[in-house]
Amino acid sequence: MRTAAAPAAAALLMLAACSGSVGDGRRPVKIQVTSVYGGDSVDSYECAAVQLTALATFSGEGDDTLEAVSERSTWSSNDTGVAIVSNGDIPIPGGSGLYYAQGTVIVLRPGSATITADYAGLRAQYGISATSIGELSITPELTRLAPETSQTFKLETTTLESSVPLDLTSVAAWRVVTAGAPVSTDGAKLQALTGPVNTPFVLEAALPLCGRSVQRELRLGPLRALQLDYEQAAGLFLPLGYSEYVSVLGLFEDASAPPQELGTQVTGELLEGDEAGYSESADNTGRLIQPLLAKEPLRFRYSLESAGLSVDTRPIEARELDLMALRLSTDDVDLELRDSLQAQAYGLFSDGIERPIRHDLSWSSRSTSIATVGTGIKGGEITAQSLEGDTVIDVRPNDLSGLSGEIAVHTYRKKPQ
Repeated sequence: MRTAAAPAAAALLMLAACSGSVGDGRRPVKIQVTSVYGGDSVDSYECAAVQLTALATFSGEGDDTLEAVSERSTWSSNDTGVAIVSNGDIPIPGGSGLYYAQGTVIVLRPGSATITADYAGLRAQYGISATSIGELSITPELTRLAPETSQTFKLETTTLESSVPLDLTSVAAWRVVTAGAPVSTDGAKLQALTGPVNTPFVLEAALPLCGRSVQRELRLGPLRALQLDYEQAAGLFLPLGYSEYVSVLGLFEDASAPPQELGTQVTGELLEGDEAGYSESADNTGRLIQPLLAKEPLRFRYSLESAGLSVDTRPIEARELDLMALRLSTDDVDLELRDSLQAQAYGLFSDGIERPIRHDLSWSSRSTSIATVGTGIKGGEITAQSLEGDTVIDVRPNDLSGLSGEIAVHTYRKKPQ
């Protein structure tokens, strides 16, 4: 069976567990090679890294046992022009001094290769078929960074078979190629220094094992203001138990520069309201505020101290309102492997007004191997995890209303023409 390889970032340093059963009178009688994608082969793409695992069946007294023997196997590729495989001897790019774990396949070029694991006189194989990737891109597409802020970038691409972005961030070697640039680096994360501003420097993301790279010219730039964008409509009470999401953007003096998201980098100060009367969480984009009491309005000031800028929220006032009906933005989703869709949920409340409420619902997938769904601050973000399959996303309010909704999800290999 052939399956498709999603980005193997989490698997690059994974070491297969091993135990010593040979010495207790048991002996290996069979070996097999597998991966997190299942099957005996995988569809991948150039510049990817795919972690394989060798499993040996040991026989002797009692029942047979299956044990991981990746670290004790010798790995080889029948076409090292297409793919190479680590025996713990291939350095991970970026100068970390770390090496790919045994059984990690690094795809160098489009084509097909057979990977072999030899262990205790036994042999098993696994097929790799790789397609070409398109242009590399560094995201987000910023041209400026605010001094004394940080920014984490991604390296993304697409394949000839799919328009869904592939995340190659963790397999890339990141560096700033400009000497004396006003930033420090930690992989894909840049920490901007105090200055100088308006001096260009170049960030590079490279895939040295397959000879690909991309660069982005950046500058430090002063901010002129912080901007807040709200999810809820202005002038309405927020139903108690539900949240307001406030995006926090830094606007540059250079008006042509895209804004920088600063949700986790601003500090918050309560200007009005009870300190115990709310909960708050944050992501890179903004802040999620949930009133816990309906006594008085909440109002916050968000400040970026390094820029000497602050901005005040409008009042956020909660009232006891009953949820009368639940509506979803979609009830049927077709998603290509790795693609995501942001589903929205709307609640009709007892004041007759419908509001977005996706952050405050219970979202769950009946089969996370086919599709996953975010909760809380990422509520309603559905991502396809399998080549082809069907599942259902269940949506329920966190109250006693008894309301519920469903989204049918179908995943597939490639978007229909």
